[in-house]
Amino acid sequence: MKNKELKKGEIVIYKAKGGPLIDVRLQQETVWLSLNQLADLFERDKSVISRHLRNVFEEKELTKDSVVAKYATTASDGKIYKVEYFSLDAIISVGYRVNSKRGTQFRIWATNVLRKHLVDGYTINEKRLKAQQNKIRELQDAVRLLGNIALLEGVSDEAKGIVQIIAEYSRALNILDDFDHQRLASPKGTKKSKYKMTYDEARNIIDQMRHKFRDSALVGQEKDKSFQGSIGAIYQTFDGKDVYPTIEEKAAHLLYFVTKNHSFVDGNKRIAAVLFICFLQKAGILLDIDGRKRIDDNALVALTLMIAASKPSEKEIMIKVILNLLNETR
Repeated sequence: MKNKELKKGEIVIYKAKGGPLIDVRLQQETVWLSLNQLADLFERDKSVISRHLRNVFEEKELTKDSVVAKYATTASDGKIYKVEYFSLDAIISVGYRVNSKRGTQFRIWATNVLRKHLVDGYTINEKRLKAQQNKIRELQDAVRLLGNIALLEGVSDEAKGIVQIIAEYSRALNILDDFDHQRLASPKGTKKSKYKMTYDEARNIIDQMRHKFRDSALVGQEKDKSFQGSIGAIYQTFDGKDVYPTIEEKAAHLLYFVTKNHSFVDGNKRIAAVLFICFLQKAGILLDIDGRKRIDDNALVALTLMIAASKPSEKEIMIKVILNLLNETR
């Protein structure tokens, strides 16, 4: 047997003790053999191998489309034909069925080769990821330097505008990067606020919204008592302490609960969004220190739709996304 460092698409040579020399095609992180090669490998007639493959597919042990591929192959006559090749899963399935000693030897070899290929690939990707993260940090440092340069005299307004755009989107990209790598944390929030939203006040906000947009009576019509539960849930306590102690946490959970509980016959997402922004406004944190909306119109739409489409198991990550967007730190 020969075993060496593997690269995508290269041919790996396998030779069983006392058996034929077989060129194994490595593609899509698995190995492929033709029908002729399978027959040579397991020392069985091609008709026997074909019968075993047919049984594998008929018994739905494997799906044919996922383990069979056609590759251009040069035949003994020098012409190129499209030949069916079978992946490692199919090879192993046939090997078990023919109960071949040589097949067992091959399975051991192929598994070790693939394992090395996958582990090496993971190691390489891990190194690339770390290098990419270093580049991101370098870019962030460059953005901060550009921000300082923009304050100098002689820099055009256009250049300043570009730098500002890069800086704004740098923060958004940071959030997306943390989300992708599962390191999104809940930032510190604002604890001091005397404001408390009541069910009656929330109903009044809904009625005003319906009147402004001339909605039908179905908008805001409650199906059950779950809406009252959503309002009460953001103020729940445990052992005498708030479960959601900060204003931002209460606001985030208000948006989440009203969206997901689907308490109304119509208008659930709009109601959740309007209560969210009204809560932020009345609690005094709708705008940042520069007087800009912490959550702009597009972000509000995206957040509400994202929550509506999310799975219950994704609740915590949804909340963290909202909290990070509400975070005033730039």
